[in-house]
Amino acid sequence: MRNFNLPWYGGGAGLRHQHFEQILTEKPAFPWFEIIVDDFVNIGGYVRECFEEIRKNYRIVPHGVGMSIGSTDPLDMDYLSSVKKFLDRIDAPWYSDHLCFTMVDHVNLESLVPVPFTTEAVNHISERVKFVQEYLERPFLLENVTRYITVSDREMKESEFISSILERANCGLLLDVTNITLNSTYHHFDPLEFLKALPLERVGQVHLAGWEGEGDDVIDSHDAPVPPQVWELFQEMLKRTGPTSAIVEWDKSIPPVNQLLAEAQTADRLIREFA
Repeated sequence: MRNFNLPWYGGGAGLRHQHFEQILTEKPAFPWFEIIVDDFVNIGGYVRECFEEIRKNYRIVPHGVGMSIGSTDPLDMDYLSSVKKFLDRIDAPWYSDHLCFTMVDHVNLESLVPVPFTTEAVNHISERVKFVQEYLERPFLLENVTRYITVSDREMKESEFISSILERANCGLLLDVTNITLNSTYHHFDPLEFLKALPLERVGQVHLAGWEGEGDDVIDSHDAPVPPQVWELFQEMLKRTGPTSAIVEWDKSIPPVNQLLAEAQTADRLIREFA
């Protein structure tokens, strides 16, 4: 198994509303776009019209932020139902969300909170992932998150925790290379060794982004170009995974389309070297 048996699309970008008009007019050479499903599932009017036109020319892959797969709250079936209807409508090849929790007692924390690296959490999350993947009727990928603190690693390391869930739930990995790099700074480990400890055959998609700050004082802000050390780790990953689908992420200070395209084309060129 390579790339979690998913098709690979090369280097793309996150689709943002402020770029709609230019993308429709100029049709820049992005091979694909990722969207945040929570921002698109209930759109209507002009925004929906633009999205549907863009969808005619580009492969769209949805990514979520609201599933709270690591929470002890019951899964939100209304949310899952609306996501599934949207995925079916656009014929999404896979879906992804974060390995974290965002809800406590039905209150949205508006943050991606890491979970403890325990056997109990592995068992709990794996069962939820199995249900979600079966319910959505398509491959499901979990994304590794940035963690400024470690909730608990007394039972296992993060790489073992991630690997155990992926294997037990038989799901894929959305590998955020930037998050590995940042976590290695926060928690003083070797990012390449961490990468090599993961079941890389389950990587079906990749995120690449920049950050705010310098040295040890950095924040995962998605508001800067992908830095050299992330590109280097990405290349090390590709040596082991082969071609995949990667996007460059910008969520703040979003650049013009031509700058976004240049970064996406860098990712695409690197990916195709291993095709």
